[in-house]
Amino acid sequence: MARYNRNEPVYVVGHVNPDTDSICSAIAYAHFLREKTGKSNIIAARAGPLNDETKFVLKYFHEKPPCLLKTITGKNVIIVDHNEVHLALPDIKRANILEIIDHHRIGDVETIHPIAFVNQPRGSAASIIAERYSWFRIPISKRIAGLMLSALISDTILLNSPTTTRKDRTLARALAKTAGVSIQAYGRSMLEAGCDLINHSSRKIILTDFKTYGNRPKRMGIGQVNVADTRIAFHKKKKILKEMDKIRIKNEFRYIFLMITNIVSLQTDLLISGDDLNPVKKIFRKKIEHNLMILPNTVSRKKQIQPKAIELMKKL
Repeated sequence: MARYNRNEPVYVVGHVNPDTDSICSAIAYAHFLREKTGKSNIIAARAGPLNDETKFVLKYFHEKPPCLLKTITGKNVIIVDHNEVHLALPDIKRANILEIIDHHRIGDVETIHPIAFVNQPRGSAASIIAERYSWFRIPISKRIAGLMLSALISDTILLNSPTTTRKDRTLARALAKTAGVSIQAYGRSMLEAGCDLINHSSRKIILTDFKTYGNRPKRMGIGQVNVADTRIAFHKKKKILKEMDKIRIKNEFRYIFLMITNIVSLQTDLLISGDDLNPVKKIFRKKIEHNLMILPNTVSRKKQIQPKAIELMKKL
């Protein structure tokens, strides 16, 4: 870890618009560090409101939500599940970053001192953290095992994402055994709880799990919502597209994408907001009808949509 006053609190926190991996990784890693160091001032935190899926997980395993941070200026922080400035709280550059654990591309977070930076191609940040318990022989409780399993299931859509590794599958089986749950039965219930989001306002559907890439004038945003029945989403298609256009214009995005991912068929229906859709069509090599692109066997924003968006930015 970087330099800091060891009597001051350390906050373990993920990205804004937190998902289940961001929340559960913060809880699990804060617990790990408290057990490893014997210090009680290592605190799990969050950078935004909980989504419906994460609420289900915390209730199922009787875990309290992490504390909500609105500012991190001058605070000691450990970042989990991201390493990019635009995904962090706005004052991230005025925080004292001690460590980063992530499974995404390497971004642009800067630190004053050298730090431990773990970045691995894994299905979730929690998968990386779970291994730490084994390395240091720290027992994993049923509760912590359930939280880390939930994070892994969430980020990989029940281990179906191309981001899932062999280690992830092995860990998932071990964590499920400790947590006393079935990966398939529990995982399906958990994902379906998150599907309730489609019943919310168009704005909440778009922004609850929304990530930004690049800078003006090429900046893009990608949101993702899981559904069990795609037909429900299509009843709101016009309203959702209208709201996407409003968000795009107001915030000066070149394009906004919304992944409507069916957890049963593993197909994503990609809604697209932008003035000129021809560049998008060329990059994805798929037809677009009424601002909609059909993408079979597509569940991962990180592995399957984000690279295309970055390629698109380079060509604009």
